[in-house]
Parts: sequence; structure tokens; C-alpha cells
Amino acid sequence: MNTRADWIVVSGFLLAAFGVALRVVIMMRSSDARRANVTPLAGGDLVRAYRVAHPSSWLPRVMWASLCTGLILLVAGFLLEMR
Repeated sequence: MNTRADWIVVSGFLLAAFGVALRVVIMMRSSDARRANVTPLAGGDLVRAYRVAHPSSWLPRVMWASLCTGLILLVAGFLLEMR
């Protein structure tokens, strides 16, 4: 086992988990911003509603950057482990 590859896998997993946690926070904040008697939104509609309600927020960008970087590091780490 290569320790560098292990750390790449661990950091990729943590970044991906952080991105997923931020997505959950975005979806919860978007859901809380709507009235109770309105039809609930699901999935990507919640993220779009969050962007409309908070146009200058940096959370969606950080979420996507964290998810993409984490997945890239996970794949790279697994490939290094298999080598």
C-alpha cells in the first residue's frame, strides 16, 4: 500500500462527503424558504430555487467544486492503489 494513494483516497472521500453535506444544506434552506401550503419541490428544483432566492451565495459553487475535486481525487487514489 502506498501512503500517498491512501491519503488521496481519504481526502477525496472527505471532500465528496463535504460536497454532499453542502447540497443537503442548500436543499434544506431552499425548502424552508417556501411557504407551507405550496407544492414541495424536489431534487434540482430545490437547488434552482436556492439560486433564485440567494443569487450572490457562494454555497453552490463551493458544493460543486468540492464534489468534483473529491470525486477526481477518489478515482485518482483508487487508480494509484491498483497500480
